[in-house]
Amino acid sequence: MASAVLEVSLTASGVVRGTAQVERLGDLKLGKQIGFKSVQMGGLKLAVARPLRSRRVNLSRISAVAAESSSPVFQDPLKRAVAKKAVELVKPGMIVGLGTGSTASMAIEELGKLIGAGKVKDIQAVATSYQARVLARQFGVKTVDLNDVNVIDIAFDGADEVDGQMNVIKGGGAAHTMEKVVNTMAKKTVILVDQSKVVPQLGLTFPVPVEVLPFAISPVLRSLVDLGGEPEIRSALRKDGPVITDLGNMVVDVRFPGGIKDPAELERRINMIPGVVENGLFIGIVQTVLVATKDAEETLIIDLADYVKNMQSAKEDEEKNSS
Repeated sequence: MASAVLEVSLTASGVVRGTAQVERLGDLKLGKQIGFKSVQMGGLKLAVARPLRSRRVNLSRISAVAAESSSPVFQDPLKRAVAKKAVELVKPGMIVGLGTGSTASMAIEELGKLIGAGKVKDIQAVATSYQARVLARQFGVKTVDLNDVNVIDIAFDGADEVDGQMNVIKGGGAAHTMEKVVNTMAKKTVILVDQSKVVPQLGLTFPVPVEVLPFAISPVLRSLVDLGGEPEIRSALRKDGPVITDLGNMVVDVRFPGGIKDPAELERRINMIPGVVENGLFIGIVQTVLVATKDAEETLIIDLADYVKNMQSAKEDEEKNSS
């Protein structure tokens, strides 16, 4: 049997990218680039280029967020503020779902502070990743296995993108499969974001992460292209080769040019592909989204619906003033 060759390029963001033009992998055409070196990965031979500059484009969001809003210096105080606000929802005796990522990590820390101060007692938590479990232990939050609980009272998590209907893209931390299980079990799932994560349409700036069984990577890539996507095998930043999830699978980031028109249908169609474990579209799962926003020097934490309404009003006022 002839060996398959998938030509990809390694971007500055640590993502292996395939382009659809010349070389054939089954019925998937992938383009040639200059400067490739061969890397064998299981049964799949990767031709990896030297690092290229990432081509992500920052498109307009709902609000006129300043360019610096995407920087950690701007985001971290907002993440901390929304994490503090969110853990106020925790009551004694609750079982809490702990998300994965920078904002969720701050929520774990803030929950630990409440427990340490004796403000909430008898808290048990279900972690969605090794990282979340380690952080929970570090901050004094008792963790239990998912299989040992019948229900989760409340779950906290971050997001990579959220639209005005509380549809969410998650998976930047490669834990979206476990996060979706925990969030679906929770009576209430609370998503914590800063204003830069609120978008008018999903998929314009952030790809959809898809967890894939390693032996099925080639047919899954072809199927994702058939859905109109541009799939990228996510590469690790501090090790050679691809990112491997806590469940032992690979992650493919899929861009959809023009954004995602029907998130629910796309979530369903991706999950129907044999070899896909789960994708990062969270549709109909979230009950609350808290948005941290900066108003001059004041940090505000508001509900997503109020945030969107405020942004729409501001846009209408701007249009009236300019006319």
